[in-house]
Amino acid sequence: MKRFYKQAEAGTAPGGHTVRLDGKALRTPLQHPFILPTAALAAAAAAEWQAQAGDISPADMPLNQLANTMIDKGRGDDRAAMNAEMLKYAGSDLVCYYATHPAELVARQESLWHPLLGWLHDAHGVILRPVSGIRYEEQPAESLQMMEKIVAGLPPDDFTVAQAAMGLTGSAVIGLALASGRISADQAFAAATVDEAFQLEKWGEDEIARKKLDRLRAELTVLEKFRFLVKASL
Repeated sequence: MKRFYKQAEAGTAPGGHTVRLDGKALRTPLQHPFILPTAALAAAAAAEWQAQAGDISPADMPLNQLANTMIDKGRGDDRAAMNAEMLKYAGSDLVCYYATHPAELVARQESLWHPLLGWLHDAHGVILRPVSGIRYEEQPAESLQMMEKIVAGLPPDDFTVAQAAMGLTGSAVIGLALASGRISADQAFAAATVDEAFQLEKWGEDEIARKKLDRLRAELTVLEKFRFLVKASL
């Protein structure tokens, strides 16, 4: 789609803040009013629209995409199905599957993953059992039921960050920790890529692998920024 507007700007609207294109308020893909909770997020979303030149590229507007998810999915009819998808990550969470060797890798996994599992227990009372080696560990039914309630109870903004982070990292624990502010994007990245980082150090740089990791770091950083802007003046 070609750029069809001259000016994108943030402003107030009933219920919060919005973005207007040549004075016309935005709507989401599902035609809900594009109402945001903070002026900071609205300003950042407007800046993404204003930066478009020629063809409009949704991929270059990640904050708008996240805001649309928050509005359309965070409270929508799709929420239950998305909650169920998120819960699947808890059943086979990345941070529960430790290597058996080498010792240095195991130590790195423990230093990054044990605190996250400890946080999950301390903050939510949920115990996920770690396992060593390549074998599936079925998590306690009670723990998964508790995780189901946690995910269902996430407000739309935290849900948006958590579901995106889980998809990127393969970990419900990392996703919830990032959404809650327990860890930063850099910490989420380190926890999600400990194996990959170790392999690059051991065997040397690989351009394709490095680009993949850089893209993951950038996407997690956007999630952290989105969370910060949502909470900016709440």
